Amino acid sequence: MMPRRRRWIWLSCVALMFHVAAIHAEELPERLAATLERYAGLDGFSCEFSQSLKFHDGMTQAYEGDLAVLPPKRFRWRYRLPYEQEFVGDGRRLWHYESDLMQVRVLYDLEMVDPVVMQLLAGRVAVSDIQLIEADDTAQRYHIRVGESVDVWLGLAEGGLIAYIETVDMLGNRNHMRFNHWQFSPPAEELFVFKLPDGVDVVEE
Repeated sequence: MMPRRRRWIWLSCVALMFHVAAIHAEELPERLAATLERYAGLDGFSCEFSQSLKFHDGMTQAYEGDLAVLPPKRFRWRYRLPYEQEFVGDGRRLWHYESDLMQVRVLYDLEMVDPVVMQLLAGRVAVSDIQLIEADDTAQRYHIRVGESVDVWLGLAEGGLIAYIETVDMLGNRNHMRFNHWQFSPPAEELFVFKLPDGVDVVEE
């Protein structure tokens, strides 16, 4: 089994990530609507991210990695620091590989691990599911709620980019993800084919 804190880290990210269908400019602030429309129209992208977690007990953790997305439901989310692990969604299954544990977990119900972050980044959030709570156009920071999810703070950068996504869950755990080095072209399809390493344990769920 994945250690409880590692599992929370993933679920909080992969419910920070996949829903932005048609967004209408009159529904949301112009900058926010334009950014969501841009991501909804992408054929794929890749970027790097840094993640900081502040838990309700006062502990903090920091991570770095990279992300590649190929719609509709293929993605590769890889952590490089402080330890290596990766999540590969091939459209039918989710592979979670932790090299230090020599273990691969395979999940078949992708709806269980479809976090808000992935929904927003992959442009799969219906406008009817977005509730604007507060907008700061000067700081380009928007407090929104997506459906029944936790509250989300979305920060934008110049050029119609998502700079960061932040959530706070019901326990008060804060997850802040900052994105950079965007590449707006479809990643190679082989990135989303998980190759099982020799000698690892496979756990299917």
